[in-house]
Parts: sequence; structure tokens; C-alpha cells
Amino acid sequence: GHGGKDPGASGTGRDSITEKDVVLDIALMLGNYLTSEFDDVEVIYTRKSDDFVKLSERTRIANEAKADLFISLHCDAFHDQSVHGSASYVMGMHKSESNLNVAIRENSSILMENDYEFDYEGFDPSEPESYIALSMYQSNYISNSVLLASKIQNQFKTKVQRKDRGVKQAGFMVISRATMPSVLIEAGFLTNKVEEDYLISEKGKNEVALSIFEAFKDYKKEIDSLSKERINNLIKKD
Repeated sequence: GHGGKDPGASGTGRDSITEKDVVLDIALMLGNYLTSEFDDVEVIYTRKSDDFVKLSERTRIANEAKADLFISLHCDAFHDQSVHGSASYVMGMHKSESNLNVAIRENSSILMENDYEFDYEGFDPSEPESYIALSMYQSNYISNSVLLASKIQNQFKTKVQRKDRGVKQAGFMVISRATMPSVLIEAGFLTNKVEEDYLISEKGKNEVALSIFEAFKDYKKEIDSLSKERINNLIKKD
């Protein structure tokens, strides 16, 4: 998430580290875990440095690669500094105002893009009505998206004792047009002092990356098992 001229959440303001820095480090750590563990997994990054990448470009990269999963990494923010915890989002109609507000904040990145009105067909990230159409996307992949998101939240809760804010639905532009199961992760709140200290630390970033890795490993095992079962059933029918 974010990058370059788009810093994302700025946190408590006690240091210069912003959301774009934290999530890049987590992404690189996660990628290293994946490539070290799996010979049959290719990791494709939407960015590997402090660059600004349009939301539509991120989806294009994933779609053209015919990726099996799309994972978007973020940190949360809120005006109440006591709010903390981790959440994983899948594409869908927001069930609460707080979910909508998270989507509005993350989607506001498109306002930094040239000709965003044209690229996103008139989508306005600040207008709640714009999210109705978005809710129809990703319907073909929702079950696998929820499966991965649930495993991520379970890892956060049980392995590194993060407050579980649950699996949620909201209209995120960056995952809406992805032609594969997609999850947007809010690893924690940079506006909470304790959580900010955790997320900017090497220990915290590594634990977040490792939690997502373990969830992916469990997800892959389950998906691979289901695929083998379907193949065996087809063989039996023949």
C-alpha cells in the first residue's frame, strides 16, 4: 500500500516513519519467507521501494500475471488513539460506517493520480454512493478471500496476541478489480502509541509478516488438498 508521494497514515507524529514505510518492510519480509519456503510460489511485488504506484496499476500487475492471490498490506488510523488491533478485509458492501471510513481513507490514494476520474470511471472515494457498484466485484472469489482472511486473523490473535478486529467487508478499489481471491490487511493502528511502537519495530514487522506467511501456508495446503480431491473425483468418474 501507498508509497512515494502517498505516505498513508502518519501515526502519532512522534517520528517520521509512515504507513508506506512499515508496509513495505512487512511486504519484503513476507516475500522472503514465501520464496524461502516454497519452490512453486512466485512472489510479484507491486512495489519494492518507495515508489508511488496507481491503484489500477497494482491490480493490472496481478491480473496480467494471472496471480492466484492478491494481498494488499496497510496500517490503520483513527482519531481516537486508544483504538487498536488488526483486521483483514475482503471486497463487499460495508456493513458499518467504520468499515466505509477505512475504505474512503485507503481509496483516497487515487486523488493523487492524474486523470483519476477517467481511470476509475467517475468513482469518487468520498461519496458513499460510489461504493454500491463496487460491492458487486470479487463475488466469484469471496469464499477463498474469506478463508485466507480468517486464517490471517487467527494467526494475529493466537500467535502474536494482536487484538482481533475480525474479517470485514468494505469497498476497496485496489482489490475490487482483481481477478483472484484478494485480501486487504490492516496490520494495526499507527495512531495508537503502543501499536505504533510495535509496528515500526523490527520485531513487530517480522511478527506481522510471519503471521501472514503462516496463514498463507495453511491456506495453500487446504487449497492444494481440495484441488487434488477434485482431480481424483474426475478420475473416478472417467
